[in-house]
Amino acid sequence: MVKQPICVTFAAPVGSSKTPISNYLSGKLGLPILNNDAIRSEIIEDYGFLDEEKFIKTRNERLNNILKKHISFIYDASVDRRWQLLEGWLKEYGYRWIIISIDLSKDLLVRLYKLKGYNDSLKVIDRIMGEHADFLKNFSEEVSVRINDDNFPDRLEICYQAVKRYF
Repeated sequence: MVKQPICVTFAAPVGSSKTPISNYLSGKLGLPILNNDAIRSEIIEDYGFLDEEKFIKTRNERLNNILKKHISFIYDASVDRRWQLLEGWLKEYGYRWIIISIDLSKDLLVRLYKLKGYNDSLKVIDRIMGEHADFLKNFSEEVSVRINDDNFPDRLEICYQAVKRYF
């Protein structure tokens, strides 16, 4: 029997630790990562600016290539604004999914943004947090793992322990 592939992804604000968690899980579980930010950086480096249309096309092509291979992977991106679209693709290709929700307070998120130099994100933090809250309001039952201020220092191991049960 062929095991059903799994997509591990995130519902989370910008800068809330998706990439460190992705890298940790990839190293521990041997899963490839599709990283939205890496694709965005690639487009900026190639064109000298963010061509949003090219970014979306490239991201979707790469995601589609992975889905066609029916391999488990980590999608290092937030599904806060586009869960229904991704969910449709995952269902179409016979995937299960694990959503890690990173539910941080504004205070902790501001601290992380300042540490990382995410000045543009600081300016729109309320919108970013609102998008995450909207996702949780509508799709909370889809969440498999929750990270918050209290367990944030242990996020890597918490996510690993939760995700490894699926493999």
